[in-house]
Amino acid sequence: MQNTPRKKQQIGIALFVFLAVVSALISGYWAWSLLLWLFVYMLWQWWEFLQFYQWYMNGASAKDVPLCHGVFEALAVRVLHNKKQAKQVEKKNKYLLKQFNATAQALPYATIILNEKHEIQWLNISAETILGVLGNDLGKKVDTILRDPQLTSMLNSTRKDQHVKLPHPTEPDKIILLRLIRLHAYRYLLVGRDVSEQESLQKSRKAFVANASHELRTPLTVISGYLEMLQNSGQLHQHWTGPIAQALEQAQRMSLIIDGMLKLSSIEHDRHLESVDQTIRMPELLNSIYNDVRNSSGAKEQDFEAAIDSSLRLIGNESEITSLCLNLLRNAVIHNKPGTQIRLRWFVADNQPNFWVIDNGAGIDPSHMPHLTERFYKVTNVQHLNHQSTGLGLAIAKHICIKHGAKLDIESEVGQGSCFKVIFPSSRLQISN
Repeated sequence: MQNTPRKKQQIGIALFVFLAVVSALISGYWAWSLLLWLFVYMLWQWWEFLQFYQWYMNGASAKDVPLCHGVFEALAVRVLHNKKQAKQVEKKNKYLLKQFNATAQALPYATIILNEKHEIQWLNISAETILGVLGNDLGKKVDTILRDPQLTSMLNSTRKDQHVKLPHPTEPDKIILLRLIRLHAYRYLLVGRDVSEQESLQKSRKAFVANASHELRTPLTVISGYLEMLQNSGQLHQHWTGPIAQALEQAQRMSLIIDGMLKLSSIEHDRHLESVDQTIRMPELLNSIYNDVRNSSGAKEQDFEAAIDSSLRLIGNESEITSLCLNLLRNAVIHNKPGTQIRLRWFVADNQPNFWVIDNGAGIDPSHMPHLTERFYKVTNVQHLNHQSTGLGLAIAKHICIKHGAKLDIESEVGQGSCFKVIFPSSRLQISN
């Protein structure tokens, strides 16, 4: 079937050659006969081309296919085949577009598609309810409708995935969480949802933790004060020296737990960092933490080593990054025996800032690994060593990593030691000259 147009073309050429030869034999003028029939053949081909061109430009209808032979017949067949395929693809695309539109319209979240100029190209029904963006706002820049400096800053940022919390355009008591996803260089997806209830619950929980912590801290301060007074009085019977010291130690540990709970509650309450991000001089910060921990009373018998890239800085919340690094380094001290080698590393790999704390201690049994970042979880096989632990250090570290878009990776092998890795995204990297 594919060779039929070619065969017809060959038959046509053979026919014209035959007629030219017959005409030459009859007339005796070979050259003129050949030229005449060549001209007739070219005129015929031109006429077929003209018919094909007009048919093609008029829509290439299957009902009005011109009478063609040879190459123009093959082209007409190919055009009809491609047109049929195009119709099938168009029908499928229309179905998929209809399905997408129905799905997107049913979403409970405001969904808006923006172009590279941040102009609204498409929106669903929820965008009107949640954000107050109407159908006649198509083509307008989104920051001219939702006027907020945080939104403008987010739109102008180069990050691929960001979020910001804004007050509702018409109801200030409500909080809207906007997330901007960069699909590619010319398209953005803006998703918004009402998080007022979650914010209210978070505030209530934070207030409860703060109040409970305050109520606990006051009697603990009194108890610790009296215990210290008894311990330093010099009149304490030797029989009570141990119990008093133990009670004071537990009171101090309880105070650390309260501080940890407050810190964790504060981190969980606000996960948006744009308003507090700053350039952190990590070499100075890590050197300070490193020296403080190394010179602490419980770490003097450990073997410390540090490798810190002096040109590498970090964009983030300095208070939380300090807490993160301090927790990981202190954990290596309080969970390992004297003489353990503890190494701190700060470097860049694959354009990502890395903070590692490595030790060659006893290691962690694999059964404990999935639970290490849970609150108040302790590794049972080393509890005789971690009496200073509150069980909140790694939980705090985990939430700080989440807020900064970092990955907390824990590697450990029994008898070989452990490695706690924090890998920050490249967007938080800054290298000083």
